[in-house]
Amino acid sequence: MKINEAELLKWDADHIMHWVMPVGQNAGIIMDRAEGVCFYDTEGKEYIDGASQLVCVTLGYKYNEEIAAAAAEQLKKMPFMHNFWGFTNTATLECARRLSKLTPEGLDHFCFTNGGSESTEGAFQYARKYWKNKGAHNKRKIISLYNSYHGVMYASSTATGLAMGHFSADFAPLVPDFIKAPSYYCYRCMLDLEYPQCGIACAKQLEKIIQLEGADNIAAFIAEPVHGTAGHMPPPPEYWPMVRAICSKYDVLLIADEVMSGFGRTGKAFAVDHWDVKPDMMAMAKGITSSYIPFGAVAMNDVVYEGLKGSMFAGATFSSHVVGSAVSSKVLEIYVRDKVFDNAAKMGQYALERLKGKFLELPCVGEISGLGLMIGIEIVEDKATKRAFDPDSKVMLDIQQKALEKGLFIRVSDQSWSSGNRISFCPPLTVTKQEVDRILDILYPLVTALKPQQA
Repeated sequence: MKINEAELLKWDADHIMHWVMPVGQNAGIIMDRAEGVCFYDTEGKEYIDGASQLVCVTLGYKYNEEIAAAAAEQLKKMPFMHNFWGFTNTATLECARRLSKLTPEGLDHFCFTNGGSESTEGAFQYARKYWKNKGAHNKRKIISLYNSYHGVMYASSTATGLAMGHFSADFAPLVPDFIKAPSYYCYRCMLDLEYPQCGIACAKQLEKIIQLEGADNIAAFIAEPVHGTAGHMPPPPEYWPMVRAICSKYDVLLIADEVMSGFGRTGKAFAVDHWDVKPDMMAMAKGITSSYIPFGAVAMNDVVYEGLKGSMFAGATFSSHVVGSAVSSKVLEIYVRDKVFDNAAKMGQYALERLKGKFLELPCVGEISGLGLMIGIEIVEDKATKRAFDPDSKVMLDIQQKALEKGLFIRVSDQSWSSGNRISFCPPLTVTKQEVDRILDILYPLVTALKPQQA
């Protein structure tokens, strides 16, 4: 007997939890299939994906058959092989060798995980263990940024500087010895300074914090090369070279969280490539398989890997999964073969030019910034003062809902949990000029309809 959609939605609400949605509720839509850069609900309605879902579906849905074939081949050949006790396998070896050709030079040692939170969590463990092996037992503190997002596990939640505690307050106490530093969000500078006259004071604050805490107590500094969940804010170009120099000066390991920004999202293989910066470790996920299957990795350089030799770490049962490895290998092959990163750079430049040409002049658009196809649009109530709409007005959620009604899926951030109200423009890296135009043509009247309110 066929169950109607209303009954399915009720069953879903009664039995299935959804992230970032009150328990017992759902969005009232059942998604069914996807192709190209669009997905479809059970009623057949098409939604163009303006956010790569969770900024993770880098290839869109045009390679479904090719990638499914790679997964099926591995499932038939060997569906599982653990990574414990030194066991290795052909699928993982091929994936690692392909990955080493894309990562920044020297970051060619890997630990494979189930996803981004596990990758950042692992990086923290490796940093602390590295220093213990060196005899520096006090070097255990981790510095991260306000406005950052690093995952949902205990250490990664502790490192996260976003959401005013919404993501972690109910689970306190969190992990000790984590410290926050000022963000590089220039439009809303925490230090009330203006770029470039500021002299990149946010980076200099990192050095002051290390000095005040004592370099002998700091294990690592972690940051997203471009703020992701907060709304896609790129740093000033001087920022990453400066923090690399600071970390090197004080013997602090530099961890780049490339979970969202990696694998072509910013128009280069990894966002740190824009500044020719080589971190000591790099957390990866999302684009490593274009989210066809859960998978992630931590890359590390020779210094860290040599410092960990002889140590043993526990791992998750499904980490380094052979099917994930096979899917990743195919996805990495497609990136190179079809010049996907080049398309991201070109389409990102086109989108940014159109956004700045048409959207930036609107009365409620304060700033537009980004790299590649990782772009954020800042929505303000007062352009002169940068005053944001009150979160209680639900302006950002209203934009998101109206876009969905018009067949566009977007993500937004608002000041109920973020530093600013921003619309995410992050379509799949395979997007065409016509598809960019379609997304922006739907979005433009929604932003145009916003009107400044009297303070």
